[in-house]
Amino acid sequence: MKDIEVREKFKNYFEKKGHKWFSSIGLVPDDPTMLFTTAGMVQFKKQLLGDSGSIKRAASLQKCLRTSDIEEVGKTARHLTFFEMYGNFSFGGYFKEEAISWSWEFLTEILSIPREKLYPTVYKEDDEAYKIWENYVPRERIYRLGDKDNFWTMGETGPCGPCSEILYDRGEDTGCGRDDCRVGCDCDRYVEVWNLVFAQYDRQSDGSYKELPKKNIDTGMGLERLNQVLNGLDNVYQTETIKPLMDKLEREARKFDYSSARIISDHARSVAFLAGEGVTTSNEGRGYVLRRLIRRALRECKKMGFTGPKLWEYATFVTDFMGDVYPELQKRADHIAMICKLEEETFLKTLDTAEGRLREKIKEIENTGGKTLGAQAAFTLYDTYGMPLDITKSILREKGLSVDEEGFKEKLKKRAESTKWKKKDDTVSFWEDIKDIEETPFMGYEKRYTRQASVLRIIDDKAVVLDSTPMYPEGGGQKGDCGTIKGKNGVFRVENTIEENRVIVHTGHLEGKLREGENVEVAVDKEKRRASQRNHTATHLLQSILRKNLGRHVKQSGSLVSPERLRFDFTHPDALSKEELDQIEEKVNEIIINNLPLKKCTMKKSEAEKKGALAFFGEKYEGKVRTVLVQMPENAEKPVSIELCGGTHVSRTGEIGLFKIVSESGVSTGVRRIEALTGLNAFHYVKEKETLLGRAAEILKIPEEMLEDKILKLKDEKKKLRMRINNLENKLASGAAKGDNEKQEQVGSVKFILRKFDEAGVGVMRAWADSRSSGKNKAVLACGRKDSAAKIILKLSGDMTEFVNAGDIVKKASKILGGGGGGRDDMAQGGGPDAEKIGEAVNKIKEILKKARP
Repeated sequence: MKDIEVREKFKNYFEKKGHKWFSSIGLVPDDPTMLFTTAGMVQFKKQLLGDSGSIKRAASLQKCLRTSDIEEVGKTARHLTFFEMYGNFSFGGYFKEEAISWSWEFLTEILSIPREKLYPTVYKEDDEAYKIWENYVPRERIYRLGDKDNFWTMGETGPCGPCSEILYDRGEDTGCGRDDCRVGCDCDRYVEVWNLVFAQYDRQSDGSYKELPKKNIDTGMGLERLNQVLNGLDNVYQTETIKPLMDKLEREARKFDYSSARIISDHARSVAFLAGEGVTTSNEGRGYVLRRLIRRALRECKKMGFTGPKLWEYATFVTDFMGDVYPELQKRADHIAMICKLEEETFLKTLDTAEGRLREKIKEIENTGGKTLGAQAAFTLYDTYGMPLDITKSILREKGLSVDEEGFKEKLKKRAESTKWKKKDDTVSFWEDIKDIEETPFMGYEKRYTRQASVLRIIDDKAVVLDSTPMYPEGGGQKGDCGTIKGKNGVFRVENTIEENRVIVHTGHLEGKLREGENVEVAVDKEKRRASQRNHTATHLLQSILRKNLGRHVKQSGSLVSPERLRFDFTHPDALSKEELDQIEEKVNEIIINNLPLKKCTMKKSEAEKKGALAFFGEKYEGKVRTVLVQMPENAEKPVSIELCGGTHVSRTGEIGLFKIVSESGVSTGVRRIEALTGLNAFHYVKEKETLLGRAAEILKIPEEMLEDKILKLKDEKKKLRMRINNLENKLASGAAKGDNEKQEQVGSVKFILRKFDEAGVGVMRAWADSRSSGKNKAVLACGRKDSAAKIILKLSGDMTEFVNAGDIVKKASKILGGGGGGRDDMAQGGGPDAEKIGEAVNKIKEILKKARP
């Protein structure tokens, strides 16, 4: 049966059963607690938690991504990271009887799967579900299983309940061959086709269960596994939505390997959909998952004989054969290729070095009869060379070795706690306080800065909900409005405005008293709103000019619009030159000077897209959408800019005043960032630069127009002086390396060499440390001081890095000196202002070395 037929049959069947059909949401959910959409229930989380509204029955086919079993991909017949999931849902409506009956009818009558091949499982204590299944299946084919297999929970507390799985028996010859192979075995014989979750309990904090007043049904059926069963295939990789990739790899690979091909095929699909939704590679969160997928697949490409970047071709190929079902993939094909290829090029530069380093470590382990790679070595491969842990594990596994995974995780945790990787979660939820409140009408378009309203809810004197508001809630990159809510006996100072589940919440602090039901006067901070409007409209103009000047591959990847400035992230492979930035800035200002009108209108999303409207990344658009156009009066057919946007804007571009780019930088692979100012902020920025130039000219006692020549002359003189200094330092280093004023001692099993330098430069100290660190079990420390400040440089012999990290040691020693430091695993430098404690710092280093190598 064709995949497209099954999709239609499922949709038609459940629509006839009274279910409303919902299209798939993105893999990046509108939920700060989740990295990815992992199941069909994600878009119905609110309904499953009790706020079902008018929706009682729903059905969907949801694209999902899970990496919890990533290491099983390629090994088994069924594991994938990207997959599609059929689902039907009931919110306080039908329950077990209908869920079981309809799933059985759909599988056996609509899809004609042989009844004798299907085996249902139920939770061990769920007699109700067991009795229902007895109407369809003999008792001996119904299995009771425990919590691990047949009890679903959303978290430590909250909705939960038993579930019933329907498994398909592929036959004895496909199993593990053990005598005890049966339903519940981990082999590939019994394929889980459908999981029916009966959410009937509310788990309390003490572990007890209460019956939910409204019981829910949440089911999930993997599209790929269903297609495997329907077509009698050996594995999911032979199904319609993956086989084209496998076939292409078999045709093109010089050394075809089935396991590697499975990994590449699966990861190519995941990469295509993630990059297609605007995810870019990084060292944390979603970006790290994307990076990990690309790098894992790239290594498998190398094993199959491919050279250079290759995965990008297969990720782009996904957009061809899955573009009919997901047309947004085809629209972003160029972007997907760019993100993937750039990451491959980056990784290839370090992969050979990383694998060489790992081979050295493997040789050391084998020579000493060991079986495990140390946590520090694994972390260095990850942190310095970008080698994901699972690639390290895969290479070690080929040699019969393992890695200290717990130690690695501990080092990763410490790194996250001490660096910018750690993210502060400022998200505050008011869900429990507002879940019974209807949607708040926003009345702030078209320069409405004040309004009479009524107070619906006051939350701990820190948040207020009104029956309507002119204050714009944070969204689409635009910061929320500030202002005041004045009552008879008090005023609420609004510091931010946010939206949660369509309810607008004003956050801030209360002075005096307000009461619920009171009529109040709401006033937006007019100057801040106008500044935000200038920056928001300028962001639209900027994106339009970027696409015209750089190419249509430019897509928005994030933005910030505040009263002070604007920030715009966009997809582009290279840094922009000064000339390109100047041209972009000039074009935006040209549109501003022309004082073009903005038109805001509401239309169907499909109609807006036909007109060429761009959507801001990360925003969700439903039904009719607000569209913002900037157009030349004489050429209405081709707008200067057209975007789907719910934010606030100026009426004419001339209100922006002035647009000034202040910086351009890289955010991640294939993503650039422009920061800019508008209005008086831009004017003040230009005045500051003008003043700075004037002061510089005054200091050098020359006219401003001669500044460039003078700076170039001074730069040349500095270069010549630096060369003379380097020559002198090299002579000093040559003398220092001979061992003058040098001390050696045995610290545990480490040969510790120390030299103190007075008034010497870092270059001299480093040269001496390099010259003395050859050999094994060596730690070389150079200490220098100038005035009251101290400098230290630590160099370790190569074998020492398995036990200690020079960067970590120097960081701790520098703390004693009142400063900081760091570096590589074998060499680091640091220091601090308290040179009197240099002896204490040296003792600390010796103490660490002795503990590591007693």
